[in-house]
Amino acid sequence: AEAGKAQEKDKGAAVAEKERQKATAEELVTTEADKAGSLAKEQKAQEGGSGVGAPAEEAGTNAGQAAVAGPEKGVQGINVLPLASLKLSKNGIPRSSEKLTVPADSFDQRLFRIFVSHRWLQPEKPHPDAEGNPKYKLLLKCIEDMQERGWIPSDDDKIVLWIDYACINQDAKDPAAELNDNMLRIVGMCDMVLTPVVDEEWESWAAHLERDQIEKDVAGTYGAKQWQDYWKRAWCLLEMFFAAHVPFTPQLVLPLIGGEVLNFVTEKKARPHVLYGTRESEKNEIAFFLVPLRDEKLEEKDPGNGELFSENDRQKIKYHVKELRISTMVRQSKTDEAVATFGAFDVANVLDKLAEVHKEQCQFQQQLERVQEALEVRRKDPKSSDNAVAGTLMTMGLVYERLGRFDIALQTHEEALEMQKKIHSHDHVDVARTYGNMANVHEALGDFDKALELNQKVLDIFTATFGHDHVDVAKTYNNMGLVYEKLGEYKKALEYYQKSLEIKIKALGHDHVDVAKTYNNMGSVLLNQGDYKKALE
Repeated sequence: AEAGKAQEKDKGAAVAEKERQKATAEELVTTEADKAGSLAKEQKAQEGGSGVGAPAEEAGTNAGQAAVAGPEKGVQGINVLPLASLKLSKNGIPRSSEKLTVPADSFDQRLFRIFVSHRWLQPEKPHPDAEGNPKYKLLLKCIEDMQERGWIPSDDDKIVLWIDYACINQDAKDPAAELNDNMLRIVGMCDMVLTPVVDEEWESWAAHLERDQIEKDVAGTYGAKQWQDYWKRAWCLLEMFFAAHVPFTPQLVLPLIGGEVLNFVTEKKARPHVLYGTRESEKNEIAFFLVPLRDEKLEEKDPGNGELFSENDRQKIKYHVKELRISTMVRQSKTDEAVATFGAFDVANVLDKLAEVHKEQCQFQQQLERVQEALEVRRKDPKSSDNAVAGTLMTMGLVYERLGRFDIALQTHEEALEMQKKIHSHDHVDVARTYGNMANVHEALGDFDKALELNQKVLDIFTATFGHDHVDVAKTYNNMGLVYEKLGEYKKALEYYQKSLEIKIKALGHDHVDVAKTYNNMGSVLLNQGDYKKALE
């Protein structure tokens, strides 16, 4: 009976603590994230329509926007591993060839994303785990422990992971090459970094150490050999620095976290990096939180000097270190100095990537600032191509749209269009994409006739360039359907949605998410027509 009372008391205290943390998170979201939240809603209304029966193409993002947006990438081209799929894997950490990953941009809701940073245990095979899959088991136990404690979402469907072995094509000639353009964006999209440390000999160093002694200096005191080796490895060091330096928006993750993770995020305003080893598993203890690496540590622990299994990766590491140094100087408002040190080309590219990270985190004003800097850098550089400047203008126009500044967005798109017409022929696909972006702005302004006129130009160019059965043609039909729906011309809207659907099924297959989104749009029209049975179907 006494044990039962104590258990109930502990449970009550845990509930009270959870409510306190929830209130803290809600207060922070209210006071710090109203702007980001309202802009996210505005973006959804602008790009995909809003209101009763509004189309839901691309999860609130106009399909044509994806087709015509220009150089922005966001999380496109990045794969993630759903936690549910990881748990179902029969071979431990799954290989990319098992095809258990999904595109990071294929989800309709904000998920909790975990970047797994680890040292491969059998690099000569190559394989990240040892016999019996001890790392895989540690990984799952750590996540399950954090779920049970309310630190991260308890629903497996709300968690995805990025693990190199699963998410990078291991059959490619040079798998690491996939990281060249994506490293900053991959870390930037993640909410937490997790390092599992297999250590069968943990008692030999941990027997005389209490947890609080280790917590004072996890990096130096945690005695596992795999952890000591982790600090020597170039890729591991690089991932730690990226985790600490790439922009992170606490407001976006607050609704998904609690407990020690919430405490860390609200106190440090940084992306948490946790260590979970065999010691913690055996002692049923929580993971350790690492102190974010400061700028000066980059000189002391330069990943460019770290150990590598393949020396072929050395230049890749040095390139990413350059990205780190540039992003640090940008954060310190030393962009001009960065240009003088590293050159306009590399600085502009890093600014592009930082802008994409800000976009993914709904920091549209910060995204605009980075794009403006990139434009200024390119315009000042005599070696920059007009095409690069035009592409930056395309991106800037999109950001202005997200901010609801449609007049400036239209002016920016028009400036990009004039440059593109001088660079390319008038029927070039880049010209078509800018026409599409302008159509989106006119649609947002309620000028539907102009939006249809511009979308028709997009359709003509795409059809002439790609043929009638291309996905971009399908997305343009969809966009025209969106406009007809807003005009109340439901029969015409259904006609264009049907054209979009037929091409998507032919190009992508019946079970593709884009096909589902077009079905959803058709259901929206039928709902507005009062055909509820057909809409439900």
